[in-house]
Amino acid sequence: MTRAAAPAETVELRVRRFDPTTDARPYWTRYVVAVRPKMSVLDALFAVLEEQDGTLGFRYSCRAAMCGSCAMVIDGREALACATRLARLGRRITVEPLRRLPIVKDLVTDMEPFWAKWAMVTPYFVGGRYREPAVIPPDSGRREIIDAQLDCITCAACYSACPIVASNPRYLGPAALNRAYNLVADERDTATAQRLATVCSEDGAFSCRNAFNCVEVCPQGIDPQRSILRLRQRVLVGA
Repeated sequence: MTRAAAPAETVELRVRRFDPTTDARPYWTRYVVAVRPKMSVLDALFAVLEEQDGTLGFRYSCRAAMCGSCAMVIDGREALACATRLARLGRRITVEPLRRLPIVKDLVTDMEPFWAKWAMVTPYFVGGRYREPAVIPPDSGRREIIDAQLDCITCAACYSACPIVASNPRYLGPAALNRAYNLVADERDTATAQRLATVCSEDGAFSCRNAFNCVEVCPQGIDPQRSILRLRQRVLVGA
């Protein structure tokens, strides 16, 4: 088990850098950071920015693992930088931007491909004749798996980790498909047929190969694989 770092210790951050406006290719830069108690990877990046290199680019917002802005690849695995403590890692840490997305600068990625696929599944409730929310008892079973899948913070960690996205850039991805099922499973929504036609097309739910990477990296404990399976069942059995 990795022991907790003492305040006097240091860690080495190897950060993948790239500015498409000036650099021909990505490169690695090494920084040595003094460790403070309960320090996160995001804290370490701030230490670099403020004390060593003001040109380092990364994205953040809430710093409380709620917004998803600081998702990146840490030691080869997608995670939220604000929620990843240095004490859980080794003395040498690699930090890279999310995969499968264009680089804006260093650890900042262009989220447009992710949001474009999110938009394709009609990611909002279509109420039709419903003018206000219907009351569905929590223990009725009518919500199916929605409660467990609602907490997506659209960090794109699952999208980055997905091998199908890597091999097929048109694949909708785990986050969009999970959102689609939350709406398909809502009995009040009136866009089910349209949504199923989109998400179960050639580049939708049936393209998934059940790698479970999305489940492993989700910081919210969501299981997009389960939503994808339910989408397939809806189409195959006509439910």
